[in-house]
Amino acid sequence: MAALRALRTCFKGTRTPAAWECLRPLRVCSSGTDPRRGSEPAGTGSAAEPEGPEYIPRKKAKSPMTKVAYAWMVGLPSGIIGFVLVKRRVDQNRLEQLKIRQRMRTANE
Repeated sequence: MAALRALRTCFKGTRTPAAWECLRPLRVCSSGTDPRRGSEPAGTGSAAEPEGPEYIPRKKAKSPMTKVAYAWMVGLPSGIIGFVLVKRRVDQNRLEQLKIRQRMRTANE
């Protein structure tokens, strides 16, 4: 049972044939050192295993929030101006209707 547990921890997250080097006849390497390789711990990187190319961006990344900021810069003032203009128009219509009602009252008296 202990050998199965050590086997699971040895292969955890790896699907490469290099993981099979961890197995030895009748024993499973559970520590970080491998006597066949010398005294170098298995966790340290060697020159034979490159990490891969490092990503270096060519230009500055654009923030997705700039579009939202522009929308607020345009939308908020135009909404306020639109509200004020509509309110003035409604007040003008109300005033016209009030004048018409007053004329009707004076005509009926």
